[in-house]
Order: sequence, then C-alpha cells, then structure tokens
Amino acid sequence: MPNPTVAIIGRPNVGKSTLFNRILKRKLAIVDDRPGVTRDRNYALADWNGRDFYLIDTGGLVPNTEDRMEKSIKRQVEIALEEADVLLMVVDRQTGITDIDYHVAKLIRKVNKPYLLLVNKVDEPKQEGDSYEFMKLGLGEPFLIAAGPGRAIGDMLDKVVEMLPRNRIEPLDPSTIKVAVLGKPNVGKSSLINAITGEERVIVDSVPGTTRDSVDTVFEWRNQKYLLIDTAGLRRKSKVKDSIEFYTTLRTERSLERADVGVLVLDSSEGLSHLDLTLASMLERSNKALMVVINKWDLQKDPNKANYLGWLKEQMPFLNFAEFIFTSATEEQGMPQLLQTVISSFCLWRKNIEPEALARAFDRAVEKNRPPSIKGKRIDLYSITQTGVAPPRFLIKASEPELVAPNYQKYLHRQLHDGLGLKGTPIRLMFKRSKPPADWSERNYVDYGGRPRYHSSKGED
Repeated sequence: MPNPTVAIIGRPNVGKSTLFNRILKRKLAIVDDRPGVTRDRNYALADWNGRDFYLIDTGGLVPNTEDRMEKSIKRQVEIALEEADVLLMVVDRQTGITDIDYHVAKLIRKVNKPYLLLVNKVDEPKQEGDSYEFMKLGLGEPFLIAAGPGRAIGDMLDKVVEMLPRNRIEPLDPSTIKVAVLGKPNVGKSSLINAITGEERVIVDSVPGTTRDSVDTVFEWRNQKYLLIDTAGLRRKSKVKDSIEFYTTLRTERSLERADVGVLVLDSSEGLSHLDLTLASMLERSNKALMVVINKWDLQKDPNKANYLGWLKEQMPFLNFAEFIFTSATEEQGMPQLLQTVISSFCLWRKNIEPEALARAFDRAVEKNRPPSIKGKRIDLYSITQTGVAPPRFLIKASEPELVAPNYQKYLHRQLHDGLGLKGTPIRLMFKRSKPPADWSERNYVDYGGRPRYHSSKGED
C-alpha cells in the first residue's frame, strides 16, 4: 500500500509550519507571524522509527469568511481532512481557545479518523497547567509540545506512528505488472480502465473528481497479469485550482510508489495545462517505465497524429523517449496497442543490455559528438558499464566527471535511448572519476572487434 498521510491542521499562526519543519528536520514551509502566510500546502515524505509517511502542512482554517484567500485555505483543509490517515490539530497555549478552534475540532470529530490534539508553545513545565482548558474542545487529553525548540516532538511522533495504518502485503503473483494510470481530473482515466478490462469496474461520471478512492483492478491479457492502479480523484468538486493540483500530485506520487509502469493520460480535446506538465515531470523523475496516452482522439477536428505528436514533444521534451499512444476510451480504440506497449516498456525497463551492444552505442554517440572542454580542461570518457535495471543504470568512467556539462549528459541520454532501442523507459547515467586504462591512447578510435573503447575531447592526431 502507499505511504500513509498525516495532516497538520489548525487556525492561522499556531505554529503548524514550525512543527512541519521540525518533524522534517529541514525548512520547507515559510514561517511568518502573519496569519495566512502558509497559503499553499507543503508536503514531504517524513520518517520516524522506520515508518515512512507523507506530512501535509495546510494553511490555517478560518471558517465563514468572505476573504477569498481564507476561503481557499478553508477548502484546502477540508480536503486534507478527507485525504489524511492521521490528523494533528495544533492550538496555541498563549492565546487559549478561540471560536475557530471549536470549529476545527467539530470538523475533526465528524471525519472519524485518528487524531492528536497538540497544544503548542508549552516551552517549560510550569506552563503545562495552562493547557488543560483545551479539554473543552472534546478531543480528549491534549499532547503538550513546543515546536520551536523541539520539546516532546519525539514522544509525539511515537504516538503518530502507533496511529498509522499497518502496511498490507498485496497478494499478487510476482509476475504481475503494476500499472499506475495517471492524469488530471476528467481526462478519461476511469473510462480508459473500463475499456482495457472490458468491464465497468470503476464508476464513470462526466464530473471531474468522481473516482472516490484508488481502485485496483487485476486482469489478464495474453497470459500476462496486470494490476491497474487508478489514481483517485477528489471526493468533492473543488473550485480551488490549487487544491486540485496539490492533491492530484500527492495521489500521483503515492500511486507511482506502487507501480512498475506509469501511464499518463492526456485529453487531446484540450491544450496542455500546468498540471499535465507537472504530472509528466513527476513521471519522468519516478524511475518507472512510462508511456503517454493521448485520449479522446475521436473528438479531434483535425486528426493529424504526426502534427499533434510533434507539438506535444515540443511541450514535453523531457519525455521524448516515451511511447505515445492515441486512444478513444469511450470507443474502445487503441487498447491492444496500449497493452502491448505497457509490456514492452516494462521489459525494456528491466533489461540487461548486451555489453558489446552497449559499447557500440556509446562509441557512436561519443564519436558523433565528443564532450567539450571546460575551462581549458579536456574531458576523456573511458568506458561504460551497466550497473542496474528498473530502470537501466549506467556508469561512465571519465577523467573529469564533474565537468561533463548537463547538455552533454542530455545528449548521451538521447543517443543511448535511440541506439539501444530503450523506448518507454528512463535511463540513469552516473559519471565516475577514473585514470586512463593502461592501453589507452590519446587518439580516439572505434574498434568493434572486442578491443576497449576510449574517448577523448581532444581532436584526432
């Protein structure tokens, strides 16, 4: 199962962001004394005593307000209440109970989830007596902390870990390919899954966000078992664009943790949105096999696939190595090709490259475009070896590894993808400092007869 989620909620200026930073042991949230300064939610992966969990820092909740920003924050917190597995309500010892605290406590009691009431700014034992008035909130005995100096944070995290849901072991056949179906609301993810499986296993509605929870669907095609992970939509419609983007990316990350292959679904009847690009970038960084599904192609007025694909790759150059499939989920078009691409991408993601083929592809790339000298220093590339799979990882020995320019690294990525036929899987390159091999010469050469291949940024003699 994906990592659980812990949400920090409360009214403005009670120390939520300070607590967030204290738990993470690094500063991610902006801390300011002005109410409402945490306008966006911060989230990060935290760990305590061997348990990983996502930590969400929400904006302060101010109910029944006419202020547009405060309405946005209120909506964000309401969604956090739905999303989280454990809730941490923070109150301020110095200011005591407020009407807003009563309102937040009422919301927490409604959702029926594990929670802790944290009284913050209890800096020393003599202040503990001030804290028991918070029992009036009806959330039980409060836990006393001081987020700034870190007082009692470890004990509090022990309690949080006890409340986290236990990890379940998924009873899957080891050969099952796990596929996460990703995309912003209303691009047709649920319809796509229904078309793939041939059954309406996921409720489909034209309103964005009607998939209430992540739905796992196991099916078999051509003697291969698949687990489809549908990234859930929001439980309620939200007019707050920030909330949609934030929770879509959070759920995407949680789904990708479980997957072997990520399938990004785009709506061809719309232009690319900021959220589309965000999810595409997340997918590229995830180290998973991947593909892009261009859905609703039957709605295109000018169905020129080559033109559309050229435009799309210009918008997402970091996914040029991906497989792109055109589909119409409602018409059930393109499903066999989609599944065949899933399995081919998965196999390439786990592929061990024949060393001779790897050397040839590397040779051709470097001979075609040698690494440029940096600050007068020549860069010699001596050899390449594969160090891992899922995704394929390669180690390149070089004279000056830290000077290999980012653009040249991108060039090598492209050339190796093309030269090795690794369509649909990312690859990772690592450069390591090395001395020249004993039989290395300054003259560049290519020898496909089994001799070592060495490359230099210096021109030929």
